[in-house]
Amino acid sequence: MSKKSKKTNLKLTRRGFVKVAAGAAAVTVISMPWVTTKAKAAGEINVVLNQGHLANLWIKHLHEEFTKKTGAKINVQQSVTSKMLVMLKTQYDNPPDLMMFSEAGVHKAVKDGQLRQHNVKNIPNFASIRDTYNFANNYSAGVVDAVHTLFYNTKRIKSAPTAWADLWDNKNKGMIAIPPVTWNSGVRMVTSAAQVATGKSLKDAQYEWEAGIAHLAKLKENGVAVYTGGPQAIQMLQSGQVPIVPFYGLFINPLIDKGAPIGVATHLKEGKHGEIVGLNMPVKAPNVELAEVYVNMSLSKEFQMKVDSILHASAAHKGVDATPRTKELLGPADNTTYADWDFLSTNRAKITEKWNDVFG
Repeated sequence: MSKKSKKTNLKLTRRGFVKVAAGAAAVTVISMPWVTTKAKAAGEINVVLNQGHLANLWIKHLHEEFTKKTGAKINVQQSVTSKMLVMLKTQYDNPPDLMMFSEAGVHKAVKDGQLRQHNVKNIPNFASIRDTYNFANNYSAGVVDAVHTLFYNTKRIKSAPTAWADLWDNKNKGMIAIPPVTWNSGVRMVTSAAQVATGKSLKDAQYEWEAGIAHLAKLKENGVAVYTGGPQAIQMLQSGQVPIVPFYGLFINPLIDKGAPIGVATHLKEGKHGEIVGLNMPVKAPNVELAEVYVNMSLSKEFQMKVDSILHASAAHKGVDATPRTKELLGPADNTTYADWDFLSTNRAKITEKWNDVFG
């Protein structure tokens, strides 16, 4: 799709997210952070978290306090953005109360009328999040930036890659594994390939995704593998079986901090991949009041400090300054780029089809 035709589409950009999904914003007004008898009577809340270290942070460091505060039981599932979008559609009339998925899915879910706006009056800590984390006009409560970059096995690779273009270097032939296009990071690989192919910044190159697919085909010729799961990718990286792997920092940085033989590319010529993950409420969430308490606690300064100290990820709260170790692992903030997920999600089926023509 050309930039000209793109402009005719409904735009839901990070900075100018328009209000759609009529009626989805209706929320019962309550006084927060107090929890009413009605909320306690609900008895439980159903939450779908993301996976691995991300889910464990909430389970280990928030859920017990939430139960003490509300008297409510938390039922937890773990999933990924693409599967949660399917769940929103198939369980529209009987959804969970909250779902933790990234900006890559929020734009589509709002367009499809599947999310309700958070009533920020009932979530006091919402006022404390950085502007970047409120990318969807209150439809998503951003809680962490899952920065995606290149990681390498330090026993096999002696210095960090400095560009996504390094993946196409013959010296790295047969030493790389990339995510599948069903992952958001897989789509960002397409945008980075487009940057390498065109020499343009992300701002312009992301709209030339077909050039990105064509350039990824050359990467396949260079012996690239495609991993299908997080544990598989981490194992390949740690063992050195495949010494260069693009992955999300919040899953790898805690391993590095514990001494794993992994290094991180903190500055890439084309930019690292930012991806805000948020807590999102389905239109027909049954326990709104409890869900609002959960969101408010997730955005508290105390909990957000754990996002930094445990995951070594960028926290949402304005009052949480990154620790020196987190700064070291994340690198300069101005090297993190954010894609136009409204455009990419609109074209995702086409991107996936073309990607499958190469790697399927």
